[in-house]
Amino acid sequence: MPQRFHEAHRQGLSRFLSTGQARVIGRTVELVGQRKEGTEFPLELSLASWKVGGDTFFTGILRDITERKQTEDALRAIEQRFRLMVTSVNDYAIFMLDPEGHIASWNEGAERIKGYTADEIIGQHFSRFYPSEDIQRGKPMDKLKVAAAEGRLEDEGWRVRKDGSRFWANVVITAMRDKAGTLRGFSKVTRDLTEQKRAEGAIKKYNEQLEAANKELEAFSYSVSHDLRAPLRAIDGFSRILLEDHAPTLTPEAQHYLTVVRKNSQHMGLLIDDLLAFSRLSRQPLSKQLVRPTDLVRQCVDELHAEQQDRRVEIAIGDLPACQADPALLKQVWMNLMSNALKYTRKQEMAVIAVGCQEQDGATAYFVRDNGVGFDMRYADKLFGVFQRLHRAEDYEGTGVGLAIVQRIILRHGGRVWAEAAVEHGATFYFTLQGAALNA
Repeated sequence: MPQRFHEAHRQGLSRFLSTGQARVIGRTVELVGQRKEGTEFPLELSLASWKVGGDTFFTGILRDITERKQTEDALRAIEQRFRLMVTSVNDYAIFMLDPEGHIASWNEGAERIKGYTADEIIGQHFSRFYPSEDIQRGKPMDKLKVAAAEGRLEDEGWRVRKDGSRFWANVVITAMRDKAGTLRGFSKVTRDLTEQKRAEGAIKKYNEQLEAANKELEAFSYSVSHDLRAPLRAIDGFSRILLEDHAPTLTPEAQHYLTVVRKNSQHMGLLIDDLLAFSRLSRQPLSKQLVRPTDLVRQCVDELHAEQQDRRVEIAIGDLPACQADPALLKQVWMNLMSNALKYTRKQEMAVIAVGCQEQDGATAYFVRDNGVGFDMRYADKLFGVFQRLHRAEDYEGTGVGLAIVQRIILRHGGRVWAEAAVEHGATFYFTLQGAALNA
């Protein structure tokens, strides 16, 4: 034994020999031992005694428990760190229950979320966190029974704080069993999801409002399609009849006014068509499939043949990688961009239009480039708005909806669209599609 314990051991043996009082003899105790070279180590001592011919003999069995002590110390340190971690967690209520549901531990997160201090709540039954209607239905104990039977239970519902206010909680109850399988209690982790629940409620309300707005929009579109078209057709039709059948009786000024009426009614019809197309884009389901943009561009060039007549037009189509898209909607994008390119190069002696692609942040950016009138980049933010035009209507016809339709289609495909230009130096319109890559 180390020197500092010698006297205590001598006194113990003397006391036993003189009085028979044993504090160590007949028991197994843990002590500190000392090796020959002087190092100390923990040991376990089992000391027994017996008498022979009036003499007392002792048998001591020593066991070096250094490794066991190191393991116990390591486990104790781990347990202390774990307890410290659990105790200091603020975002989760983490506590233990005994097999009957009484609270056995309490952390800072539990105090913050539920409002009780450890002194107030330890020993109380966890059912006090449930609303009265759930308690009457026996819900708390039913949850423990399920957790005990299945090992784990996750549940969401309303819970009650100390001040009586309710909060929406996500709860995980885990059964704790020993090696023999005996239920020793439960661990319970609670998360306050009240803000998330409110957000979900707000989103649900917003979706309901959006659905109602879409229905109103559909009703408006129906009204536009039917109620406005009829008078427009009448205005255009009767104006045409007056011009065709009564021209000789009309003054040149009257004929001019009728021509203007017809032109404006026809323009109004085009505006209605474009607005209806724009409004339908939000509701039209996407039918994505593998699309070859080169084929779509060639179809657009063929269909725009009339706009190329009596003009010198050079159209170069590069290698356009395939992509996943709705073919009808993507064709409309190409058609609108190609039509714009032909329109705004009309005053050029030679219209040069290039269709191609390039890498943009690791994705494919398709583009249509022309050598037309271009525009001032200070007003680029107005390009994709409905009825926004950067050129006079008398110089270049159109409704101002085409690029808005392009942007709506591209956004629905998860991409983006933008333009670069300079006055009298042409314009380039770019767009990307979600998942489209140059090696596709």
